[in-house]
Amino acid sequence: MSATILESTANAAPRWLSTKAAAAYLGLAVSTLNNDRVTRLLGLPFSRMGRRILYDRLELDAYLLARMEGGSRIQAQGKGA
Repeated sequence: MSATILESTANAAPRWLSTKAAAAYLGLAVSTLNNDRVTRLLGLPFSRMGRRILYDRLELDAYLLARMEGGSRIQAQGKGA
């Protein structure tokens, strides 16, 4: 996988994130992501390509939405329809 896939373009955020970029995206420490890959306590989705670890930004978004607490605008809109 080339480094250009991980780089951001002017118009779009990269879909595949390194551990460091995923940690920044989630507001977590890199060590938290490293530990989670071993313990699976958080169950963050990731892909392994040889020795390289990549996080799919769309999967991370889905992970966060699935664990949203206190209701959301999306849930509220769906109930009224």
